[in-house]
Amino acid sequence: MKLPIGFRPVFLGSLSLLFVACGGDDGEYNTLSPPPVVAPLSSGKITGQVFNGKNGDAVFAAKVSASGKSTKTAKDGRYTLSNVALSDRIVVTVSTPGFANQEKITRLSNSSPNANLPVSILPFELTQEFNPNTEQILTVSDTSARVILSARSLVQSNGSIPNGNVTVHLTVIDPTVDIEWMPGDMQTNVNGEVLSSIESFGAILITFTDSKNNKLNLAQGKNATIHIPLADKTGSPPSTLPLYFYNEDNSLWVKEGRATLIPDPAGHYYEGTVSHFSTWSAGTLYSQIQINGCIEDSSSERITGVNIIAVGDNYSSTASTITNSSGHFYIMGKSNSSVLLFGLTAGKKTNTVKLKTTEVDTTIETCLVLPVKDETGDTSISIKLSWGESPLDMDAYFMGPRGIRIRFDFSGSLLNFPFSQLDVDNKDSLGPEIITIFKFPVAGIYRYSVHNYSRTFTTEVTEGITESPTRVELNVNGEITLFTPPPGEENNHLTWHVFEFVVADDGRFSVTPVNTWSDSAP
Repeated sequence: MKLPIGFRPVFLGSLSLLFVACGGDDGEYNTLSPPPVVAPLSSGKITGQVFNGKNGDAVFAAKVSASGKSTKTAKDGRYTLSNVALSDRIVVTVSTPGFANQEKITRLSNSSPNANLPVSILPFELTQEFNPNTEQILTVSDTSARVILSARSLVQSNGSIPNGNVTVHLTVIDPTVDIEWMPGDMQTNVNGEVLSSIESFGAILITFTDSKNNKLNLAQGKNATIHIPLADKTGSPPSTLPLYFYNEDNSLWVKEGRATLIPDPAGHYYEGTVSHFSTWSAGTLYSQIQINGCIEDSSSERITGVNIIAVGDNYSSTASTITNSSGHFYIMGKSNSSVLLFGLTAGKKTNTVKLKTTEVDTTIETCLVLPVKDETGDTSISIKLSWGESPLDMDAYFMGPRGIRIRFDFSGSLLNFPFSQLDVDNKDSLGPEIITIFKFPVAGIYRYSVHNYSRTFTTEVTEGITESPTRVELNVNGEITLFTPPPGEENNHLTWHVFEFVVADDGRFSVTPVNTWSDSAP
């Protein structure tokens, strides 16, 4: 296999340090009392929420499984998996009727035996029953997603024909909206030796079952044609790309076949031929550089065992690592690109750093920061605004008592008043804009709003924010709430007032949805 120029695979291995006691002048060795022996942990706990990735609703009674443990989500979507064996790569699977199955990857270690893993699942966009003995063209409405299936091409796992009619479930995955919609962690095995990230230009998930709910796939020697809607952040999608399918046996992406970009007024798409059904993505490996950094708390103490995430800002991929015993890390990102870096530990999130990469390794200027627990707790709040290609520019506003006004022209501070900060400001479509809050310095009401700064509207319905796939993701100590615009943007309303924090004198707070519109900037 030829690797991209600058490709930087990470080999898995271990380092050991040998400590030797030094002798004194008299030839005798100086001995130190050994440190107390702490029995290593063998298991940990995974907690989180399962929610509908389209509207943010909690998903009740979804089955969540990992390493032989399983549970069902509560009414609020929360789950807990206890006594999960420690591992650097734990596959968490979520399934429930009406939604595509999802797999995500997390890790548990002696230094971090507890993990918080929110899981976003997508509802089926096409559910259709048909006769498997006739040719089918299966299409998702208002998209270019399509499966072209020849007659009598589906069989059960044992090779026998389907029972009765067949039902297809098809879901379009747009990684430009949320990379977490993609199953796994974007890793592929290169030459059978190393794991490396791929970037995606769109994906679809396809499953078939017969009338007795037996799973079906293509018969040996049969093929099908698929259309994957283009999902592009780069501005210059390749004319041809490898096809990758998600292998549920090892939770990795596997390269198989190629796809060609087809221009279409209804939406460009990648067309390819497949010999089996799964989640398919038009994707590719990319040139990588190493990003070095560190994590500390707000009192400048370095923190070990923190998960570090690198998310493509102008490409659709992700990578992860963990801080070492001195709070340092290195992680891979795409060269000559824009990358978003942040840390996660037990649900708490650091600030987010946006950096431009070149063709050489780089180091972030300052450490990522987590809050220190004080008399009001250790609040870690992240608010992420994202949208589509239009409007061109939207702005996040965070306003509160004593003149607190975080926006594009005042980024704020996490370590000093107002203890809130605009980490990422985006001026050229898609987003994100990210605000981090470590503390509410005074009691009162704090409001978060979204402003259509570029005054971009669709011609027919004079709506800009609503017509775009606008989302606001609120993360409070690992508890996620998703907000989408309400009706009522007509007549060129420019600002969506999303929610408020109501903060008491003792620092406790609640979140109150607002979901109203106004004509002017906040």
